[in-house]
Amino acid sequence: MSPRLLILPLCIIWSICQPLQSQSQLRNYNFQVVVPSEEADKAAVQKMRGNERKNNSLNRLSIISESQYEYPEPESGCGPIALLNTLVWYEKYGLIDPLFRGSDSTVSKKRLFAEIDRRILQRSGISRTEQMGSRNMDIAMVLDEIVQEQSGGKLRVHFDYVSAPLRLKDLLNTMPNFRTGYLLGYPKDPETGGTMPELHAVTLIRADRAGYLTLATWGEKYRGLLRMRGDEQWFIPQAPHDIEIQILGLMRFIPFEPIVDEDR
Repeated sequence: MSPRLLILPLCIIWSICQPLQSQSQLRNYNFQVVVPSEEADKAAVQKMRGNERKNNSLNRLSIISESQYEYPEPESGCGPIALLNTLVWYEKYGLIDPLFRGSDSTVSKKRLFAEIDRRILQRSGISRTEQMGSRNMDIAMVLDEIVQEQSGGKLRVHFDYVSAPLRLKDLLNTMPNFRTGYLLGYPKDPETGGTMPELHAVTLIRADRAGYLTLATWGEKYRGLLRMRGDEQWFIPQAPHDIEIQILGLMRFIPFEPIVDEDR
């Protein structure tokens, strides 16, 4: 039986994404993968059943935090950098084979970033600029594409999205195994007190039951809490020099092994 495809415009595809079940490992679960559509400015959601790939979640603390200012077009580089942080972690703990091998990790990361950027451009047809970053659906498709290729076709990557205000449960459900999440929001401008105009993506490294989050952003690791200010949800860092972020939502990804018909 062929997988079911749901075609939606990129701007409204989030509305069909449902939060994860509260399980440490999803087995025989109905996952969804974002795939290209033949129609312009649309994407397809492909449904398939599968088993989540297991991992010791304690090694999440080794997720790196690369600085986008060490890579091309840094003002719009947060999306590719979030992918880079994730893929280096996946390579280190054996989920996928490294895309680039070499003794110099700095060179390998530069090459990986360039390949991520090339694939995002191929998907969107638009180069990143200081004013324009990467579309979230392109990020989702490129992550799935690389994981599928570097696992020898054995793995795919589920995608879903949760809008703010986020609950602690939403964040804790992103912690098991090889799951990863990117918080999306607007950083606070330390000079004006308002929010910066560019949407920013940060890698969620860890969330604990006390509500503390550890994020990878701007080459550093931020630790802090989510707090409501009126109708808005904000990430408030512990360190006074770190930048607050108004949260819009959470992109979540789960590597899984699809179940083919003969396996059922």
